[in-house]
Amino acid sequence: MSGSRRVVAGGPPKAPDDRRQSFLLGWAPEPAPAAAPAAESSAQERAALRSQVASSKQAFRSTVAVRLGPEVARRIRWARGPLPVISNLRDVRSAHVFDGLDRSRLLDDVSAPTVLERADGDWEMAVFHLGGPTRVGSVAELTARYNEHVWPARSRPPTRDKNWRYWSLVVTWGVARRHCEHLLPMSADTLKAISWDLIVHVASRSLVMAVWAAVQARHTAYQLPPPIAGRGEFSAWARSLSLITGRPLSLKLPVHRSVVAWLLRHRPDSIATHRARLVTSLATVACLRVSEVARIQVCDLWFDHLTSYGVPGYEGTCAVHIPNRKNDAERKGHWPVLGRSVDPSADLVAQLQTWLRLMDLRVHLECDKRRHPAARCLLCPPLFPRTTRGAGNKVVSSGRPCSRQMISDDIRAAVAAAGACPHRFSGVSARKGGISTAIEAGVAEDILYLQSGHGVSKAGRPYMHIRDPARLLEVFEAFGL
Repeated sequence: MSGSRRVVAGGPPKAPDDRRQSFLLGWAPEPAPAAAPAAESSAQERAALRSQVASSKQAFRSTVAVRLGPEVARRIRWARGPLPVISNLRDVRSAHVFDGLDRSRLLDDVSAPTVLERADGDWEMAVFHLGGPTRVGSVAELTARYNEHVWPARSRPPTRDKNWRYWSLVVTWGVARRHCEHLLPMSADTLKAISWDLIVHVASRSLVMAVWAAVQARHTAYQLPPPIAGRGEFSAWARSLSLITGRPLSLKLPVHRSVVAWLLRHRPDSIATHRARLVTSLATVACLRVSEVARIQVCDLWFDHLTSYGVPGYEGTCAVHIPNRKNDAERKGHWPVLGRSVDPSADLVAQLQTWLRLMDLRVHLECDKRRHPAARCLLCPPLFPRTTRGAGNKVVSSGRPCSRQMISDDIRAAVAAAGACPHRFSGVSARKGGISTAIEAGVAEDILYLQSGHGVSKAGRPYMHIRDPARLLEVFEAFGL
């Protein structure tokens, strides 16, 4: 027997614990928690949890393989994660577990860029190659072509790719739990079950929320009622998860203006170091994302652009043409500006011109970027290309742009050369540094947003067009170069 009536051998019955009994009846506060376990015990428990998770993952894989059948199971490719994920759902769609379900909604991958997206602004020619107005069919065919070429662009390809990876996790979970028929449309209870399975397998908060976002996006794509519905509900779900599983993130520091000044005055002895310092300086002063830096072409540097305003004294300046930014939903473009430095040894514009000569990078004679600024130029090379060895073992441009990861690595390498700790910086540190420097210098929000390209929050901002180049240069002047 157990509880307050337990009898101790050789003695009278033990008196009931009034405090415990009162608590069980709801009349008293909960007893004080037990003392925290010793460090050794905690380490052993964490090791035991890791062992349980590993065993559960193995059982999960085996269960999925059995559900799909031996013929299909041989084709499975697994991706790592808190729960095993089938990374090639297209190759397992013939499994009988999906019989009776809408396989296209459940298993189609629409993450790849569409033909119009690959055109990167030159959509008229893409439409021409798709048949143009000569290929006109029934209304159903027109709808199907819109769904194929335009409808996916409601979210960007990287977002769609991320959503597909986490939706693959959901489908794999559905196979393991015999719940595929309840994935589309999904109820809130099913999403809670998936979430708890992730939590007990020690999934991070960000990963669980990524699964939620993928589920919501899948329902929206097929115009189905999502499991998290109602105004403010997603935020409420996220808040409850954050209170339980949230943890502080590693703080990424902004690139300080003194670091930019040092980098511009530094004279490196290698092309790689030269590129890294220019990448970091440009990204910081122009408040650019690493993806934007990676996409810049030589024809996107519009030297002496501010002189077109008709105001004298702005020779030696430069505008950086960014045709498509995250918050530029209408693809109007942005032109962060770079001024002429007081110190010639720290003149970013002049050093970019030197870089073009050093790497033999030129604007193509047939480039039409100025006439069609929304379209990506098919002729001009990237501003920051990957390098290779040419004749005489000389470092030359490969003609291929650096990846976003390479740009981030360059930024970390540059701040490390300037004496900072590279582990406290990442690609976002440059953009953070530019915005932080401008705020510290008292630059007005409206002017700062013209440089950083942040979304508008006031109705009048779309109509704003600053006519004084001096105001446009305020963010650059904040660096005191």
